Amino acid sequence: MLKTGYTAFAAAAMAATLGGAALAGTIEGTATYRERIAVPPDATLFVQLQDVSRADIPSVTLSAKRYALTGVPAQFELSYDDALIQEEMRYVVRGSIFQGDTLLYTTDTAYPVLTNGAGNTTDLVLVKVQPPGAATLENTNWTAMGLNGAPIETERRPALSFAQDGAFSGTGGCNRFSGQAKITGTNIEFPDNMAATLMACPPPLDEVERQFFKALQGVSAYVFQGDTLVLLNSNGQPLVQLAREG
Repeated sequence: MLKTGYTAFAAAAMAATLGGAALAGTIEGTATYRERIAVPPDATLFVQLQDVSRADIPSVTLSAKRYALTGVPAQFELSYDDALIQEEMRYVVRGSIFQGDTLLYTTDTAYPVLTNGAGNTTDLVLVKVQPPGAATLENTNWTAMGLNGAPIETERRPALSFAQDGAFSGTGGCNRFSGQAKITGTNIEFPDNMAATLMACPPPLDEVERQFFKALQGVSAYVFQGDTLVLLNSNGQPLVQLAREG
């Protein structure tokens, strides 16, 4: 089961309020999915405003809110501290739908807001997550297409292959690596001590590889979205997006 980390977000939001932060900005939007099916009982919509300006570190959540979900499209509103927004930075809104701790739908693309020509409204289209047991990682091969919400634009990209019982191998773009992941249901944890070669990589491959290895250390779950594999952190935030090969 995917751990949502809502308690930590709520505590952070409360701390900001108690600290006297002036919430001067508001983002409004809607969230929906393409399937013509009813919202399941006890579903919740979790929406986040995130700073994704730096590709070398995980996204920073500036505002988050959870809603009881009774139907789609559902309206949402996020308040944020205007003093945190800088015009040269990049901000996106992401959304997820949960039933309890189970992730049902999630955004698979970034929805920019506030800067670089984007406004303070956005409409999210969430994609269905393949349920546990419907697919397996065993004997699959993947090529990374995105890191921390940003596309990988280098010609050589990180790749990841899974054998059986959590055995994996791949390349960061330059160096090869291998190890044994701990997989339980849709939870996955990569080891800190992966075996890897130590060749020097030319830029920008060196930075992409560094980000990729760092992202793997933050992964705690995975979901399938068709022929796409998304590796998530404990808050359901996408860290690595990979396309199926072969």
